[in-house]
Amino acid sequence: MNDNGQALHDEMLPAERRDHLIEWFRTNQAGTSQDLARMFGISLSTIRRDLDQLASEGLVRRTHGGAVAIRSRATFEPSTDQSRRTAVEEKRAIVQAALGLIEPDQSMLIDSGAVICHMLADEIARLDIPLTVVTNDLYVAHALAYHANITLIVPGGTCRFGSFSLLGEPGETFLKDIRCDTCFMSSAAVDETSISETHLELVQVKRAMIAAARDVVLLAESSRFMARALHRTAEIDRVGTIITDNGLSPEDREKFPSPSPAFRIVNVAAKG
Repeated sequence: MNDNGQALHDEMLPAERRDHLIEWFRTNQAGTSQDLARMFGISLSTIRRDLDQLASEGLVRRTHGGAVAIRSRATFEPSTDQSRRTAVEEKRAIVQAALGLIEPDQSMLIDSGAVICHMLADEIARLDIPLTVVTNDLYVAHALAYHANITLIVPGGTCRFGSFSLLGEPGETFLKDIRCDTCFMSSAAVDETSISETHLELVQVKRAMIAAARDVVLLAESSRFMARALHRTAEIDRVGTIITDNGLSPEDREKFPSPSPAFRIVNVAAKG
């Protein structure tokens, strides 16, 4: 059964079946192939064909194991749980590439409020090199606490309901006097002009982190590209490196200025 109480099946006309999928994606940002097949009562091969067709029409963007809706609202923000289940393989590959930029005695800021930054923190916790990490994210702080090789600095602030982000003061003022080598950050949306977010308070913290870093590295799966959220965080040329997956087309990459930001593209296996 779908959300409207109507069962779908493999024998239904493809156009009719896809109409129901389009309706589902209007109110749901992302879904895995397995979940959609089970939800709609159709086979995995059928749902994959349908998602491929919708992607070819520009209605969804395929990810490894499913699809995400093309962003239609500048205020849309997926839940943390939804983000954890979306583009998982893409996030893992991007994080592994980011680890290659980390060196002993490096000082870094790790952005707040993004699952991909949480995954990066989990991997950094396994490293056995001296590092200094500044973060306003409680998940990141928890992951990196009690590691003798890591000097952990948490500027502070008020925890945003439903997230791990510490926003506002005293963190923003503290960050003005911080100078780090690298800022690893995320973004709700990315296009050829800027990176952007849905919440202004989150933008203020991100801007302070960007200002405190010599180099800015953006970690973003391809589904976040060619879209805009409500509040501009920074101009795109303030980002030195973008690490994303091969779901971002060469045509879209060519729209970005050169040589900054520089793209690092990670390959993810064929979509399921």
